[in-house]
Amino acid sequence: MITKEDKGKTTVIIYTQDYTNEVHTFPCENNFHTIPNDPTNKYHKTIQKALQQCDRIFNKKQIKHLPHKIPSPPTLNALLKLHKPNIPIRPVINNRNARAYKTAKKLNTFFNNHLHSDNKYVTINSKTLTNELIKLKSNNKHRMLTLDVKDLCVNIPIRETTDITRTQLITNNDIQTTNQIITLLEIILGQNYFCFQGQIYQLDKGMAMGSPISGTIAEIFLQQLEKNSHEASYSLQELNLLH
Repeated sequence: MITKEDKGKTTVIIYTQDYTNEVHTFPCENNFHTIPNDPTNKYHKTIQKALQQCDRIFNKKQIKHLPHKIPSPPTLNALLKLHKPNIPIRPVINNRNARAYKTAKKLNTFFNNHLHSDNKYVTINSKTLTNELIKLKSNNKHRMLTLDVKDLCVNIPIRETTDITRTQLITNNDIQTTNQIITLLEIILGQNYFCFQGQIYQLDKGMAMGSPISGTIAEIFLQQLEKNSHEASYSLQELNLLH
């Protein structure tokens, strides 16, 4: 079969069975389990019921047009990481036909417009980061390091993240609006399953992969984690760190 590399424009020719084996390694290592039945219809009813109670964030016309007429389970496509040992995959989940896709997209727009983080360590883009680094005063005792989160979506704690989100929302919204948003958010993030070669996989933890809102929610958690780390007992000056 012919597929693509994770980074770059390289075309990869690989035996279909080898590709399948690589893909099956991912759910095994990330606490996915197989389920016998497609839960799409169950989620369809759950989110439909929740939308009917979200009159403070959506109008009747929006609620009517947010559902997919014929929803289908998210599907998995895998990009091969040729630059890493054993060629692991980067999972790409297609959520466009999933029941919660349009709702998640709409809610994500709401978050981007109404949630304004006060985290001063967030950078806008790589150009801004470069300019900030140029102005940084350092000496030969300083060390620069970068941190990465392995398999981000499957390692974000849902309960803790929704609690953080609720705290941020309640500062600018009444309790009923906040409760409607959080209820809908929990349903969206809980739809963390996908289909590959006719088999349905569901995640034991973490949030929905490929959802339009997952990146924003991950950022909310990581910013709070970063903020908490700076409020620890050791100051950055004591650790001789520049941030």
